[in-house]
Amino acid sequence: MEPRQRDELRIAMETQFRYKFYNSTEFPFLHSIGVNHIIQGFEAPDELGYIGALHLWWAPDESDIVYDKPRKFKVIGTWHGEWLDRPEEAVELAIQIQANRPYNEDKLIEVAIRHAKKMANLSVKKMVKDALEKEDEPDLLN
Repeated sequence: MEPRQRDELRIAMETQFRYKFYNSTEFPFLHSIGVNHIIQGFEAPDELGYIGALHLWWAPDESDIVYDKPRKFKVIGTWHGEWLDRPEEAVELAIQIQANRPYNEDKLIEVAIRHAKKMANLSVKKMVKDALEKEDEPDLLN
């Protein structure tokens, strides 16, 4: 693919992706829940191949986003973007972003899974207890 054609495709893909991203329900709240980086890869059919990976990151600058349908929540900050030419660059960037977090995402996932299992076990125990209590009650034939 020629660089000019690739750049035109990247502009179109980024515009479309940002439009969908900015209009999503969760968009105004992403940075407040710790989602400060988005990495999205783009690939075209075989004749064009890999277009690139778009990396968007949030910065607390003054927002210059204009909405078709304004929201009641004002979005603070701006999402800056850059294109990565190789998929390996995107993977390296994702690893670097995860390593720079002040918390360990793997440990958070482990804790969440452990809690979900504990809650599921409690729910099953309650269901079994309720079923056994129901069995113990004699049927009154009046």
